[in-house]
Amino acid sequence: MERFIQDTIKRYDLQIYTVQGSIREALGDLQSQHPQLQAVLMGTRNTDPYSRSLTPLCPTDPGWPKYMRVNPLLDWSYHDIWEFLRTLYVPYCILYDKGYTSLGSTDNTSKNPALRFVDERGVVKYRPAYKLEKEEDERNSRK
Repeated sequence: MERFIQDTIKRYDLQIYTVQGSIREALGDLQSQHPQLQAVLMGTRNTDPYSRSLTPLCPTDPGWPKYMRVNPLLDWSYHDIWEFLRTLYVPYCILYDKGYTSLGSTDNTSKNPALRFVDERGVVKYRPAYKLEKEEDERNSRK
């Protein structure tokens, strides 16, 4: 994962800020360090937890640091994401080729059992994430 992050920073000439804690704490830190920022770009989709009430442009919830959330992927499906990435050859984290379909922390992420198979030699292997058939199985690997 770290290699992918470093490659992405270099490829797109990004400036990255690493913060500890929850996303709420991270946004608070970001706001105190960069008060000129007014919006945050999110990768949230409407199938993600706590996303049902979101719109493509919406303010953060009460009690959160005040930002406009920009949700360009809100109406994209799991398969839409993979079609976009693969059609345009957009680089992605190699863990997705190793059977992971939803990445969280090292404590709550594992390979997705829906991608598990046994090859002709009896060895357990995992298909890549873009081979997942049922979108609702995307987070089956998260604890």
